[in-house]
Amino acid sequence: MSGTVSLTGLGVGTGIDTNALVDSLVGVERQSEQPIQDKLTSTNASIQNLSSVSGLLAKLKAATDGLDTAAEVGSYKASSSSASVVASASGLATSGKYSLTVDKLAQEQRTYSNTLGGSGVALGQSGTLTIGVGAGATTDISISATDTIDNVMAKINASGQRVTASSFYDGSAFRIQLRGMDTGAANALKITETGTSFGFNTTANTVQKAQDAQVTLDGFKVTSATNQIAGAIPGVTLALTSTSTDPVTVAVDQDPSALQTKLQAVVDSYNAVVSKVQMLGGVGSIKPSDPLLAGDSILRSIQNRLSGALQTVTGGSSKYGSLGSIGMSVDKTGHLSLDSTKLTTALTNDAAGVTKMLAGVDGGAQGVMDVISSAVDLFTHADSGLIANRNTAFTTQTKSLQDRIDAQETRINRYADMLRTQFTAMDTQVASYNAQSSYFSKLG
Repeated sequence: MSGTVSLTGLGVGTGIDTNALVDSLVGVERQSEQPIQDKLTSTNASIQNLSSVSGLLAKLKAATDGLDTAAEVGSYKASSSSASVVASASGLATSGKYSLTVDKLAQEQRTYSNTLGGSGVALGQSGTLTIGVGAGATTDISISATDTIDNVMAKINASGQRVTASSFYDGSAFRIQLRGMDTGAANALKITETGTSFGFNTTANTVQKAQDAQVTLDGFKVTSATNQIAGAIPGVTLALTSTSTDPVTVAVDQDPSALQTKLQAVVDSYNAVVSKVQMLGGVGSIKPSDPLLAGDSILRSIQNRLSGALQTVTGGSSKYGSLGSIGMSVDKTGHLSLDSTKLTTALTNDAAGVTKMLAGVDGGAQGVMDVISSAVDLFTHADSGLIANRNTAFTTQTKSLQDRIDAQETRINRYADMLRTQFTAMDTQVASYNAQSSYFSKLG
């Protein structure tokens, strides 16, 4: 409390504990402020609770967005019969078996110089090295007679070309190694020497030529600038590790467990939202933990709209056009569950229909996951979301409540100062009377 007058101990004249008396009177006055403070506390709690719901909705959206394209829904796995090929499948794959051989691996060019003087020794060569990669522009590098191996390497590495220079020591002599930074025939190095005699143009000094990877699949030669081959098998990427003499079998099969994991994430995040909403607003025998949100329309709207989105029926498949048809159902408490057996059956019978139902058509009709995601956006959008709007209203209310509390505090502090002033004056007056009475008693 603020004030210009202070009281200490018992009154000199009255012997009354004036501090305690002022505190008591002020305490009675402050009782009218408590309901406002309680309202402010509960409103701030509601803001935090709605923010918590918004966070759970964001997790639900992330789970549904992870299933809103055919590639994300697709549940396939790829395996290889040989370590020379590592196969991985996306959701765009189809079941099948493929036989292939790895003829060549992609590699970068490696070229060495002739033997050179020791490290740190001037090489005595002067002229120009012109270096380029593939069909790209070349760079001229000026070489001075005083340059050492380290100087030449530094100039090459600073050229901006996709080539690195390093020193190579075979136990008796040094060389400079030039190595392309990218594999593939199109990334062969172009090296021209003018005035120097490093020997980079000597055919025997190129120990490894730049080349593409190559596999033979169904009698066709498939090439790639890297050791990753995509597109030869629909939805499958082949990572090549070594050449093969015997045919390698790549098998692509359905993988219901992958889709089940993603759908379970939707189930878990949906149930987290429902449980939070029911706990805050109350439902059935569950008493509301947030009195301000008890019966609030926004909580009812969240559960109703999400529940409605779950019931969406699409044209994905005559048999598998809804979540219920693949084993996702809502129980009487409003919580979602997944029947893995029904899911596996649906994928076995009509994987394409299940995919279309969940993800819709890329660039076309929406799937159920899109509908759920849109329902979440209605509440969580940063600017126009219903939760944001509700919290804005709550924030305005808290400011008004705080202003009322501040005004009350100002009034109460003034009241306390007035009491202290009055009690001080009274005590001073009583003390004066007591002094006079004592004086006259002595005269008598």
